[in-house]
Amino acid sequence: MNPKILGIVGIAVLVVVIVAGAYTAVQLAEAQNRPEDLPAGSMVFEDVMDDGSGNPVTVKTVILPAAELPERPSEAGGVLVRQVDNSYFVGTGSISIGIRVVNGETSTAVDHSGPEIEVVTNRDTQFYRDVTKVSFSASESKEQTLQQEVALIEQPKTMPDGANFQAWGEKHGDRVIADIIVYSESK
Repeated sequence: MNPKILGIVGIAVLVVVIVAGAYTAVQLAEAQNRPEDLPAGSMVFEDVMDDGSGNPVTVKTVILPAAELPERPSEAGGVLVRQVDNSYFVGTGSISIGIRVVNGETSTAVDHSGPEIEVVTNRDTQFYRDVTKVSFSASESKEQTLQQEVALIEQPKTMPDGANFQAWGEKHGDRVIADIIVYSESK
């Protein structure tokens, strides 16, 4: 056989092997990050920050749900927009929170792309405060998995705007009658 044809066939086989290897690597990476592989109620955060050298770095944080919480997704999850008496209004969808400090005064700006869900509480609603120690600083691995820690508390008189908020209970349209609420302050 002609050496030129052997060279072309060899290059073609090498290209096919490289493409197949790259495809397999991408599929394996995606399989490790699929939400269906995580327990219900897990939270995934991806933060872009400066690694100290001026370069942006993405840090992925997965928080596995606390044992005290139901083993199903929450009926309402997002960011606390406002509180009126025993109703909490939760913004859903893509969320951004801006915290600004001017002359020692802190203001919080909350934006969300999804609908607002009203979460109604009663005397039987259990409240938990998320006390998980989370560091969103750039780490060597750029990925961390943490176990959520929660503390049972009395119903707070007020919660800060921009608090991360989850509620389990009975959903009726855009309203949830809450059995369990977990919140954490945005940092």
